[in-house]
Amino acid sequence: MGTRDKGAGLRQRSVPAPARRRRQVPPGQRLIGYALLAALAIMLQSWLLPADDSMKTAAQHVVAPAPALQVPVKQPFGLTRELADLEGQVKKQCVNPRLRAGTFVVDPATGMYVDVNGTQAFAAASIIKVPVLVKLLVAIDNKAVSPDQLVTLRSDLIAGGSGFLQWRPLDSTVSVREAAELMITNSDNTATNLIIDLLGGKDACNTDFALWGLTQTQINNMLPDFEGTNKTSPYDLSYLLGKIEQGALISKESRQFMYRIMSHVRTRTLLPMGLGPGAKISHKTGDIASMVGDAGIVTTPAGRRYIVAVQVERPRNDQRGNKLIREISKLVYQYMTADAAPVARAPTKK
Repeated sequence: MGTRDKGAGLRQRSVPAPARRRRQVPPGQRLIGYALLAALAIMLQSWLLPADDSMKTAAQHVVAPAPALQVPVKQPFGLTRELADLEGQVKKQCVNPRLRAGTFVVDPATGMYVDVNGTQAFAAASIIKVPVLVKLLVAIDNKAVSPDQLVTLRSDLIAGGSGFLQWRPLDSTVSVREAAELMITNSDNTATNLIIDLLGGKDACNTDFALWGLTQTQINNMLPDFEGTNKTSPYDLSYLLGKIEQGALISKESRQFMYRIMSHVRTRTLLPMGLGPGAKISHKTGDIASMVGDAGIVTTPAGRRYIVAVQVERPRNDQRGNKLIREISKLVYQYMTADAAPVARAPTKK
């Protein structure tokens, strides 16, 4: 073994050394180099070639964020005291291990309120269309958008689920006013996407929602959001409706338009079912498999106004969630219309 190893070594030394080869670049470094060259080529192409027509069309539909109306922004209602007896009744209705319910009720004139998990976040479903509508009306009031302006149905904005705009031909147009009405009265998802796109997209909407003081309200996906990724809370919805009722954010004319279309919502099987004869409601519903909800402003026959928002997380399409909203609506309405119901301003908590 030792002799053979020694001979092999001598033979290796007797062979002439080959010419020195050029050092090979490691594969990883070659890949990095190719990637840098490709990125440089793409950048040069984007500088030299004009944008295609579809990009130009999309850009024409986007509205720069408009400043808010010069209306003092303040708390829409000073919460004074909880309506403990009504809150107890609502809590009793909400006892169900398969349901998670949130309720917020407030009388803006007195500041008296009910809060049962009201600040907890829930899937928003179509109730997200209320803050989207408010943002649109802010843009209209600031002349950034015209209600007669036309928006174009693009393939990336067509949405399934509720609404009939999805069946119109691509590249057909609809006015902003009609899209807003369809978004609320018919809960049209395509109309909603058209408006969100017009207003600069979901990030622009979320920025304004936060500025208004909505801490749980966010659009994470365009509609339809069957997975429930878009969020809000009963308190956020009541807070926003309180601002509108107060006269903040939008003009009187926009507020009248908003209340009018919200009074013609076609789904009447939730909060309206708990109201008595002669009562009026401007509201918006939301319904996906995992959540059902409704939020609105109720006017009693005697003229008393209160804000109510209820959201119920449930097993897939469990109709007990719908029934619970009707029961809570009935409890609140009966309390607000009872002769003994408090109407005078309660003393502020210290």
